[in-house]
Amino acid sequence: MKALKIIGVILLILLALFLIIPLFLASEVSVSEKVNIKAKPVTVFNQVRTLTNWNNWSPFHAADTAMELSYAGEETGIGAKMSWLSKTMGDGSLEIKECVPYKLIKSDLYFQPDQGMAMDNWEFEEQGDEVAVTWTTTMLDLDYPLGRYMGAMAGIMMKPFMQSGLNKLKAYAEALSAPPEIETIEVTTMPSLSVLDSTTVDQIGVMLERSYGKIMGFMNAKKIPMAGIPYAVYYNWNPDGMIKIRAAIPVQEQVKGKNEVEYFELPAGKVLFVKHFGGYDTSRSHEAIEEFMQDFNITCDDYIWEVYVTDPATEPDESKWETDIYYPIK
Repeated sequence: MKALKIIGVILLILLALFLIIPLFLASEVSVSEKVNIKAKPVTVFNQVRTLTNWNNWSPFHAADTAMELSYAGEETGIGAKMSWLSKTMGDGSLEIKECVPYKLIKSDLYFQPDQGMAMDNWEFEEQGDEVAVTWTTTMLDLDYPLGRYMGAMAGIMMKPFMQSGLNKLKAYAEALSAPPEIETIEVTTMPSLSVLDSTTVDQIGVMLERSYGKIMGFMNAKKIPMAGIPYAVYYNWNPDGMIKIRAAIPVQEQVKGKNEVEYFELPAGKVLFVKHFGGYDTSRSHEAIEEFMQDFNITCDDYIWEVYVTDPATEPDESKWETDIYYPIK
């Protein structure tokens, strides 16, 4: 009988401790991990803000390859939502609530059924040729008493997962091709002689060669020297129809043209500028500029121009061909 009383007292003490200890444990717990990635901030940022990209590196996806994933809302950025069903990781969802290109992403996490919520934060800090990436998960309103015990164990449980994910993100991002460098610069007025014409995508090269030939023929006849590199102004882009293009060659001052050859001036102003290296398929660089415009709410005019810096006749290595791309900002 005495032994039972002792056991009962011990159990009461243990129960009291079990209930008292969580009174001193936090109801909100943050777990954070960091890694330096040798890549541009935009490269890593895009891996996180586009939720379908998480398949490339997420430690939770890797831990349960049978996880059922679904996506809703926006394709990327604010409003993008990912939900999952997992027998080993539990069910839940994540929705992006804030994006600051290319610095910060904040998301809400919900664990089902009724297992609480958390905040998922990503910070990106450019450091030379690297970006410091910090991943922080903050568990909110932890229940008393069990939730607070789980919070106290969160670091031990989550840190290995988070570090594994960051290491996979590092390896994946560093293997991707570097995006083009986008600058905002000022350009001066450029006097030019030009030919305006329209053509289909597959005939752009033929049309430009024909137009430049007309311009050069006129300039040679009038003994007008070139004052810069030939360029082309694109007034629209229609892969399935006609594209309006102005082929132009810079001259030193305003001169009178004749017939199809006419005087033209590129206006001065602020532009988005990219140096594209490779063949004349510049679509990747244009896509990067358009994404940049969307990220920073920049509006550009309804035309762009490309300057063909490298002459293929003198440089056979296509990878070294340079095309400068300009988007005039409104």
